[in-house]
Amino acid sequence: MNDRHQQLVAVVRESARFWPECPPSATSVLVSEPDEVDGAPQGGVAGERYPYDTAIGGALARGDQVLLLVVDLLDLESNRVFGTLGATVAGDRLFCSQRHDTTYWPQPSDDVEALEATGPLTELARIASDWFGEIVRRAVIGPVGHGARSFVASGTVLPPRYRWVRNGPGAK
Repeated sequence: MNDRHQQLVAVVRESARFWPECPPSATSVLVSEPDEVDGAPQGGVAGERYPYDTAIGGALARGDQVLLLVVDLLDLESNRVFGTLGATVAGDRLFCSQRHDTTYWPQPSDDVEALEATGPLTELARIASDWFGEIVRRAVIGPVGHGARSFVASGTVLPPRYRWVRNGPGAK
């Protein structure tokens, strides 16, 4: 990881100290090296991912590293991942979105609004930190047993046969 990326990671890590119910094991930093360009995505697929694919492919072709910060949203009772968030830095561009839990590629979501920004790395670090922080602070409920988890507004009353998954009343 280059010095610029280390500075970005430091900013996000400092912010992450204040995220509720987000243990260190739920976060990862992945770096794609320029020699991995053969594995770079081919643009033009999945229309809304095209700028993302193009930025990553271009950064790797220029010899730049691509940085991916990942946060797995955990159901703390079962210790299972129910959602994955990612922030990718390719050159001077930032892409934040919900991600596929194994490929880490952007995945459309009704619950998590994707974000794209361009600018100096220090500004991108602040934007990524704020974006992650806003989402991990959201309350989440799920049915008792297995099933889909849902973000809910703060102060939501727990429906019958549901339980708090994250950030419910009394969460630290």
